[in-house]
Amino acid sequence: MQREINRRGLLGSEDAWSLAPIAAWLAIEGRLLVDPVMLLEQLAERLDAVGAKLDRLGFTLGTIHPQILAWGVFWTRDGGAAEFAGWHGVEHSDAYTGSPVQFVREQRRPFRQRLDVLDPVGDHAVLHELRAGGMTDYVALPIIFGSDAVNFLTVSTADAAGFGDDDLDRFEALSNLLAPILEILHGRRLTLGLLDTFVGPRIGARILDGQVKRGDGDRIEAAFWYSDLRGFTALSETLSAPELLILLNTYFENCAGAAAARGGEILQFIGDAILIVFEISQPQDERVVCEAALDAAVDAFASIAVVNHRRRAQGQPEIAFGLGLHKGTVTHANVGSPDRLAFNVIGPAVNKTARLQALTKDAGVPLLLSQELAARVRRPVRSIGHFDLRGVSGPQEMFTLEGEL
Repeated sequence: MQREINRRGLLGSEDAWSLAPIAAWLAIEGRLLVDPVMLLEQLAERLDAVGAKLDRLGFTLGTIHPQILAWGVFWTRDGGAAEFAGWHGVEHSDAYTGSPVQFVREQRRPFRQRLDVLDPVGDHAVLHELRAGGMTDYVALPIIFGSDAVNFLTVSTADAAGFGDDDLDRFEALSNLLAPILEILHGRRLTLGLLDTFVGPRIGARILDGQVKRGDGDRIEAAFWYSDLRGFTALSETLSAPELLILLNTYFENCAGAAAARGGEILQFIGDAILIVFEISQPQDERVVCEAALDAAVDAFASIAVVNHRRRAQGQPEIAFGLGLHKGTVTHANVGSPDRLAFNVIGPAVNKTARLQALTKDAGVPLLLSQELAARVRRPVRSIGHFDLRGVSGPQEMFTLEGEL
């Protein structure tokens, strides 16, 4: 069922619905929509208005992401439109193997199936599910991007007559009309996803807003987290590379998860160390943010304790780390050489946080708080004395939590 986009594909016979107003809308208004859910909802409304017999409509786009294989938007007449994600591994599942989607991606041509004549054994489960949901006809069509990546559009109807040849012509034309618009949306989504993964959503948003020149940045007040694994050198000498990576990623994952749940964002992984920022956007939020940073630290130690219980049972070395928390002001700016830049935080507050962490081992506690942060939390803390910190002027009073972590 390969057809070219031609006048018949847009207009068809006199008694068929016309794709022309849909094409005009996509070219003028639809292409300006940056929300894919809104795009599909409005597209479905317009298809309904011209008489297309659609009860389900959706598109799926493959992506580059450490967790997500594909994303898309799905619309139903009863439920409206919603976004969904397909996780890595689904391509090896029964949901994909032998499915219309696999056919479209591998054959690069449309798949059409009347749902009232299904083979109980030979036809894929998704087709039986569609029939059980009242659908009578189903079409999946390729959406091919300029990169030659094959994505797909799916349409279904509950109309007793199903789709006719004119409908199929229009759906194939529609998939080609949608391709450049979806490719632009997908490009932005892909860029955001990669930026979120490799530099974080906060910095990614700044880059997309145009802060790309060396020196671009601003001053921020925040609570800072700096943690570092204990005994990493010895671990790297005794563990195999895969074992060391598992340990390191487990530590990163638990710390990052605890911080993210409390509003923290990773600024840098520095070897086996983590620098996390909890930005204080408004002065009145100062105590709330400092408490969130401390709560995140407590959560991280608790989750690592659970991990260590399992690692002990398996005869594996435990994960131990020191953590410093401090509140201060830094410059968050784009620095580097003219052709290789990175957002970084610059200022004594970051150095002090790192020095706090370094002191945890000598102080005999896993967590140290600066006086600036300790004064802004409700959890009971105790002073462990005054200490000289390298690069910090004058003795500094250090605090830790009352009780055991």
